[in-house]
Amino acid sequence: MSNPFPPPHGQAPGPQPHGHGWIPAQAPNGPGGPPNGPGGQWPPPPPRRRGGGGKGPLIAVVAVVGVIVLIGALAGGWLLLRPGGDEPALSLSPIDDRRGSAGSRSPVAKAVKLRPITGDQLCAAVPDAFRKSLVTDGRYGGKQAATGAATESEKRANCSWDNNKMDVGGGVIGHRGLSISVEARSTERQNALAHAKERFDSDKKQHERRINVRGGKRIDGRTSGSAFGELRELKYGDASYSQSSVGHSGLKASVFVRQGPWLIEIVYGGSNRTGVKYPSGDEVRAAAGKVAEHITAEMAQSAGKVKLDGPCATITVKDIQSAFFPAVQGPSVDGRDGRIQQTTCTWTIREPVEHEPGQEFTARGGELRAHLVDWGSDGLGSKFQFDRDAKKYDRYRAKGGIGDDVTHTEYEPRQELSGLGEKAFAVVSTTTRPNRPDDAPMREVLIKVLIGDRTVDFTFRGTTAGGGIVGAGDYQEPVFESSAARPAVEKLARTFLAGLK
Repeated sequence: MSNPFPPPHGQAPGPQPHGHGWIPAQAPNGPGGPPNGPGGQWPPPPPRRRGGGGKGPLIAVVAVVGVIVLIGALAGGWLLLRPGGDEPALSLSPIDDRRGSAGSRSPVAKAVKLRPITGDQLCAAVPDAFRKSLVTDGRYGGKQAATGAATESEKRANCSWDNNKMDVGGGVIGHRGLSISVEARSTERQNALAHAKERFDSDKKQHERRINVRGGKRIDGRTSGSAFGELRELKYGDASYSQSSVGHSGLKASVFVRQGPWLIEIVYGGSNRTGVKYPSGDEVRAAAGKVAEHITAEMAQSAGKVKLDGPCATITVKDIQSAFFPAVQGPSVDGRDGRIQQTTCTWTIREPVEHEPGQEFTARGGELRAHLVDWGSDGLGSKFQFDRDAKKYDRYRAKGGIGDDVTHTEYEPRQELSGLGEKAFAVVSTTTRPNRPDDAPMREVLIKVLIGDRTVDFTFRGTTAGGGIVGAGDYQEPVFESSAARPAVEKLARTFLAGLK
């Protein structure tokens, strides 16, 4: 699964694809850090694409905030992978995100209806007392729950906890992280059940190929680098196995389960700051297996009620369509608690284009995102963060933009806004690729609002006009119009802020 979720405006990066689900990664800069694109950490603009089978210039989708990937390199760590305990863990490889070839669905590919699932449901599936025995709550960590924008053909969710300064017993301080992810999807070529079987078998072969520890001894002749243990067959779901690994960030155990159309992945482990360097391999294997029991039981149940609540529920699809145009998908939701609480809501907007099979077309559209950060009353606070960002964009404009010979972003003058929170401003940016002058520029409007102890970034990146059948008499290449994008985002910002509790 490719990662269409880069973070905006200095926000911590969101769940990164790692195997069959999301393994969030810690942001280098944290909330309010420097951007990596127009107004924030967006990806560089993609090359201009035309329809070709109904694929117009879609803008990549994004989500947020991060946690941990427990993998790396370390000499001698393979000794901790000696067989014993219930299960070792698997290593993860990206899910294939290629769509099936165009054409009618095979008669045997009968559609499989996918239940809805949210990150919050995954979190709730692990009993709180048991979870706290694995990863305690604390100032130097927190919980993240993420839900992908659901469609009939794809549903995915993630839940994770981490604590960087946890009392792991016996006076030892260590880091522990637990991540749970589920995903199910179908393609034109395969229904969700067939897809899950194929990916499970394919990834299992990849994980077998990277084994470099057998019987507790390194077999690749190296004395450094990541160490991966043998796969162990488990009895969860329809099929399951695990693999242990030791690396820079510690020892981890991962469990991978195929249950019907669902791919389930559990990752647990860490390292110690004092005392013995790693937790016990048996300890992390047993813990990951117990979590797998709870999650497999949850995913075997009929779908419970899924109701969108929180900040992302303050804007409806109809609100967005009235401000922009149809059609709208989403939101994908990502929330993280801890000392600084964050919520990100992302909607994909793309106008449908009527076309005949084989006709080349493009479509106007893009991505709308709201990123809410509760800075709390301690520390530097929301006003400091707001003012810092305002000065940052002024500074970027004064020096002619930021970037290099790969991507370069320029900023229009920042505009103060009234009637939105305590303070607000808007800024429009344009990102180009100097080394690829034929690529269309990527444009974005950002509206940043200060409201009490919180800041909210509203962004739209994409196009607002044009599109249609390429070569038609009235065809126009999709373009971004500030005069349309900014009022639309401002209108939705007012709706969002009015719905906040």
